[in-house]
Amino acid sequence: MIRNIPFEATRSEILQLFGTFGQLKKVRLPKKFDGTHRGFGFCEFLTSKEAQNAMATLSRTHLYGRHLVLEWASNEETVDGKMDVGMVREKAKRDATRGGLGGAGAADAKKVKRQHKKFD
Repeated sequence: MIRNIPFEATRSEILQLFGTFGQLKKVRLPKKFDGTHRGFGFCEFLTSKEAQNAMATLSRTHLYGRHLVLEWASNEETVDGKMDVGMVREKAKRDATRGGLGGAGAADAKKVKRQHKKFD
């Protein structure tokens, strides 16, 4: 996973930068609704050795003045490259109980849930 990608950076620049370390299977830059990327991305290499080499070499790299933050991506939340709905729901529940609903706590989340049941 590549974090802190400058918004002016393009997919082809990321391909060029990471492609120097081996063959890339896939490069993804998730997009916002307006079509620009969200400032993070994923590079998948054919071999783990190529990925390790890129990680070691590029860990202190700056692109357009921004330090690229590289992390190993977790496969736990994906199934065939897509987000698992069950995992997303579970994460949303955890976030809601921690106050992730715009500052609302678990009690407020239950209240909102009860209000929605009235309309069913």
